[in-house]
Amino acid sequence: MNTGSVVANSPLLYVLIAAGLIMVVVCAVISALRASKRCQELGISRETILNVVKSSATSAIVPSLAVLLGFVTLSVSLGAAWPWWRLSVIGSLSYEVMASQYTADGMGIALSDVLSSDATVFGAVILVMTIGVLVEPLAVALFAKKYSTGIMRAKSGSGEWGQIMSGCFFLAMFAVYLPIMIFTDLPTSLTLFTSLIVTVLCGIASKKLKWLGNFTMAIALIVSMCSSVLWVNLFG
Repeated sequence: MNTGSVVANSPLLYVLIAAGLIMVVVCAVISALRASKRCQELGISRETILNVVKSSATSAIVPSLAVLLGFVTLSVSLGAAWPWWRLSVIGSLSYEVMASQYTADGMGIALSDVLSSDATVFGAVILVMTIGVLVEPLAVALFAKKYSTGIMRAKSGSGEWGQIMSGCFFLAMFAVYLPIMIFTDLPTSLTLFTSLIVTVLCGIASKKLKWLGNFTMAIALIVSMCSSVLWVNLFG
């Protein structure tokens, strides 16, 4: 019996997720109002605030189009409710896809068959996705302030060494994800290569078109995701 589909599309799950999203929106509105009040206290002009809001909105809305494509992809395998929650609040598109895929593989089924399987399979997928992502807020709550002040101190006091140390963290992230993407299969490797080419081209073009720099990530994500369909059809 495909009880996984029943749980994934249950009204209770939708109600709980809607309640959580409302809470997040309320917190965001309160933060925006407090920030606006603080700007007025500091004497920052309304025009400056509006310019910041416009640039922030642009850089936030455009990349979210790529997240929307990820939502469509995940909703086919996990229903609409759970991807809606994860990609709206705390989830990362790359993490959600990877975590759900690995969990399904570990249980011996294809990710596309989760909804047609027993509810325990769907439960295992959302449990792994949730436990894994809890590391991020816990790490921020416990270590973010000390880490941030330490990095700033290193950059200001150690000269070039501070910049090198900061770059090493990004290299470490690449060292974790790149081998997975390169050696998984040919379509995944070609998708990565496509993303690399698009990013480089956007970087070159942004030297003349300054506004393009805010859209590099969104363009690279959208183009590479669309190209993955081509690579899968050709070499999958």
